[in-house]
Amino acid sequence: MGKHWLIYLAALGGAVVFHAYYFGWYSWFILVMALCLPGFSLVVSFLAMVRMRLYLDAPPCCSRGDQIFISLRSSNGFLPMPQCRFRLTVTSVMTGQVLSMKQHVPGQDNWYVPLDTSHCGTLVCAVEKARDYDYLGLFRFPVRLPKPVEVQIRPVPTPPEKLPNLAQFLARRRQPKPGGGFSEEHDMRDYHPGDSMRDIHWKLSVKTDRLIVREPQEPIRGLTLLTFDLLGTPEQVDATLERLVWMSQWLLDHETPHRILWIDPTDCQIASAAMENRDNLQELVERLLRTPLRPDTPSIANRRFASASWRYHIQPEQEEAS
Repeated sequence: MGKHWLIYLAALGGAVVFHAYYFGWYSWFILVMALCLPGFSLVVSFLAMVRMRLYLDAPPCCSRGDQIFISLRSSNGFLPMPQCRFRLTVTSVMTGQVLSMKQHVPGQDNWYVPLDTSHCGTLVCAVEKARDYDYLGLFRFPVRLPKPVEVQIRPVPTPPEKLPNLAQFLARRRQPKPGGGFSEEHDMRDYHPGDSMRDIHWKLSVKTDRLIVREPQEPIRGLTLLTFDLLGTPEQVDATLERLVWMSQWLLDHETPHRILWIDPTDCQIASAAMENRDNLQELVERLLRTPLRPDTPSIANRRFASASWRYHIQPEQEEAS
């Protein structure tokens, strides 16, 4: 805006000098026009300036490495678009890094700004210090800011270098399955009144001369733990989250509910989440991607959990099962 005022004042000075040395009628006309020009520009631009609106949009989530864009749009109805400038800030919730980019409105069409998706986390995109100007750029008004939008950059599940042996945490004891139903494992016992006729093992009953029933069994598993550290460089955090998601999905695919433990950087206390299905895992990932990191967060790697029958600790370079 200062540059435009300098240009206008230079033009006004030229009109004054021209009027001082030339006595024709139109020298006075040029001087009056130069004096009235700022007010005329403000009056003509006023309605377009107060009707200016900015719109900000972005996809709610993507996978790490995807190419996505912030969509920006401006509108003031049918009027010619005045100049508008603002700052677009992209803040990483996990690292606290802020990227600020100057933007100007090219017209009423959409324009797009690419986002950096090289690391996992939540990005908060916001418009700040939005100002629109009259058609000569001499006056400016504040513009109503659109609501910030969040973009979650989710980890891509990646298997660990060494896959743990599933037999290490398979149950060694079994119990009757409540309510019966299908099961790959059965135990044979004598018939009790109330047992379903469909569960009778007829061939064995004929051989033993008594009614034998197939009783569905289900495994008795101890506590299965996944632990990880939410600390390190962005590359280490990416690798940790990607292996964590893969391992948790793998356990769920093998019908193994489990619990995930870590030290929350917010209060440096042990946090936990029960994994019964993939919805639980998605909720946990969303929570982790909104957690600010701290360099002084302690590690959970050396903590002992006596109640766990199987524990797997996620580390970017080396995973350990116990």
